Amino acid sequence: MSINTRDDANKYYKIMNDLVDNYTEKWKIRPSNLKRYLKPGGERFNKFLAKNGLKDIKGSDIILRDIIEDRHHMENDGVITFESFKLFESDDFKIHSLSQCLYKGIGKSTSMMEKTLADVFDTSLGQIDIIDADKHIFKVNGWENENTLVIIYSNEEIGVIIDNMIEHLYGELSNKKIELTKNISIDLSDLVKKEQFFDRMKSKFHDKVGVAGYPVDIYTELALNTITDCIGEGYEGPSTKGADFHVWIKSQ
Repeated sequence: MSINTRDDANKYYKIMNDLVDNYTEKWKIRPSNLKRYLKPGGERFNKFLAKNGLKDIKGSDIILRDIIEDRHHMENDGVITFESFKLFESDDFKIHSLSQCLYKGIGKSTSMMEKTLADVFDTSLGQIDIIDADKHIFKVNGWENENTLVIIYSNEEIGVIIDNMIEHLYGELSNKKIELTKNISIDLSDLVKKEQFFDRMKSKFHDKVGVAGYPVDIYTELALNTITDCIGEGYEGPSTKGADFHVWIKSQ
């Protein structure tokens, strides 16, 4: 099926606007951050279309891109109502801790994650139970004679988590001041601009490697260790570089 007429386009703009509204409300995501969580053309962008029965409709991806871009510009350009501004500035839309970065806007776990865990722990799917789909927490029954809680993320979701962490860290930085003298203090946010901070931190958490002649974004040891600190146990696998999924043992 294709979107061929103006009526078709209007119909699907309405449908997808409502879906994006529901998504941003559930996960408390600011419009300016939508491109982070639903990166156009990315795994989670495509999953969003598929989950809502839109993947096979030709042109639906273009409409979703337009909606995400419009939301992004509306907030950044100040074209939002005062009520919306107050809502986006509320505590619900902020990240309050590094541990919250692990599930803010990530979305539910998938059946592919269950299959990956069965492979990693060399067991059957029947031994894998979902504990919390929103936080990607599973239980592996009887592994090494005990039940083990694990967390799994896709490679793309790791990128979202890292961006969440950078945003949270900038918020922490912005709340700090440098006391130069008894009567003079400077907010650190005046000295370190958000874009510069993001660029600097991304260089610490991301790296590039060449695979088949193309650069591939991977995550540094610092990135994986920071996530490990939040989860509380060790990184389990399958691979630290270029892996489709990353698995951690969760402290109980």
